[in-house]
Amino acid sequence: IVVGVTAAASLAVFVLLPSSSPVRQFSPQALELSLAPQPSTGAPAAPLRPNIIWIMADDLGWGEVGLFSSASPHGRIATPHLDSFGREGTAFSQAYAGYTVCAPSRTAFFTGRHSGHFARAGLNGQSISPGQGVMTLAEVLKGAGYATGAFGKSAPLTSPLDQGFDEFIGQVDQALCHNMYPKAIDSSRSQLNYDLAGNHGTRSRSACMAHPERFNYTTDVFHASAMSWLETVARDTRPFFLYLSFTVPHAGGWGDAPLSPEHGNPVPTDLQYATEAWPDVEKDHAAVITYLDGKVGDMLHRLQTLGIDYKTLVVFASDNGPHNEGGHDVAFFNSSGGLRGHKRSLHEGGGPVEFFNSSGGLRGHKKSLYEGGVRSPTMARWPGTVPAGRWSDFAWAFWDVLPTFAELAGAVAPEGLDGRSIVPTLLGREQPRSDFLYWTWPGIRGRAGSGFAVRSGRWKGIVPRCTAARPSAADKAEMMLYDLDTDPFEVVDVAAQHPETVSE
Repeated sequence: IVVGVTAAASLAVFVLLPSSSPVRQFSPQALELSLAPQPSTGAPAAPLRPNIIWIMADDLGWGEVGLFSSASPHGRIATPHLDSFGREGTAFSQAYAGYTVCAPSRTAFFTGRHSGHFARAGLNGQSISPGQGVMTLAEVLKGAGYATGAFGKSAPLTSPLDQGFDEFIGQVDQALCHNMYPKAIDSSRSQLNYDLAGNHGTRSRSACMAHPERFNYTTDVFHASAMSWLETVARDTRPFFLYLSFTVPHAGGWGDAPLSPEHGNPVPTDLQYATEAWPDVEKDHAAVITYLDGKVGDMLHRLQTLGIDYKTLVVFASDNGPHNEGGHDVAFFNSSGGLRGHKRSLHEGGGPVEFFNSSGGLRGHKKSLYEGGVRSPTMARWPGTVPAGRWSDFAWAFWDVLPTFAELAGAVAPEGLDGRSIVPTLLGREQPRSDFLYWTWPGIRGRAGSGFAVRSGRWKGIVPRCTAARPSAADKAEMMLYDLDTDPFEVVDVAAQHPETVSE
């Protein structure tokens, strides 16, 4: 890159591209660059009030992104773009979702509150309607002058345009999100009003894969809609907040949910996995993650092409641990990355999701209070501002997002939140750890009672079930305690050796 500054203090950047591509000159207006001292990378200094993009995966395991440590007898799932994303920014080895299943996790994301305080705030963890008096993340950013767009799964928001977003195309009903080839999705303030003409005929795995061009795959629709909006707002003088919420690799079907069961991981093509001697559901599972990875790569390329890369913070995360639904075996690819457990492991067994070891070895998976149920493969990228090539072990969770983005936007976060800003951590600086992180889980009807988990520093405590809404002394006495510094896979319960920590 050659940078030249004229006497009039205008700045031009010439990017040297491959010989097959023309050299492109970006204007000062397009880049909005500052002449302040530049970082050692040679990248322009980031402007204030960055554009913010949050990419949410649905049920992606900690071990299903190549950058995160994992292994399985079936090899690793290919995620080259996400791996580059992480290397170009900061990867968080101990970042957490807001809950162990979707809607409550995203409730924490949008409200800045953990589930232990949902009832106090009038939240049920399933849906948030306009008029509840709950200030959402989108409303905070819109109030700070941001253009806002949501694409994909909007749960728990029931009316995104009345809850802080300027534009919405996606699916409000999370049950309908489990169908990746629906006849219609939602837009603006209406539901099922966005027709997907290609999906009115017979749909099946074989039909959709044989002629993917004839059908409308929701991941493609969400991404294309978001990219169209991005290209429009990139020309605006306002910063923007883009929430791109995919519905994969959640299990799904080819019919019309919720009438048709989840029986696989629908995807238009099995890519490089088509010839593997694996069950179809596992080929599809690997392919849908690599397909998602391609969408992330396309977005990053567009940011560079639009000249807004250096003033855009992009965060990628998953809403909970990997699933073991629709026939998928979570340990096939070690999806929890060596972390013990997966989506339902506290109440439905404790091993990793088998076929890909989707939790990367972490104990638990989706619907589990163990690490595999709540740890998220989270990464942040903001060239020139978020340190590149860095791993951070700072522990934070979804309820920290609202105050963090509010600080970046120059907005005031609502009072009484559980979250706090992690801007210092994002920028590579030190900051004190949170006193604790906290999750609840109501259990599975007929199988187990509710419970909770708390992390404080190196310690992780789990109470598997409570006899009442407020834990009794007897409930607390059942706490299992793990030292995550020496036992990251939560194998050895040391509660008896550390009664003072249990009491705290």
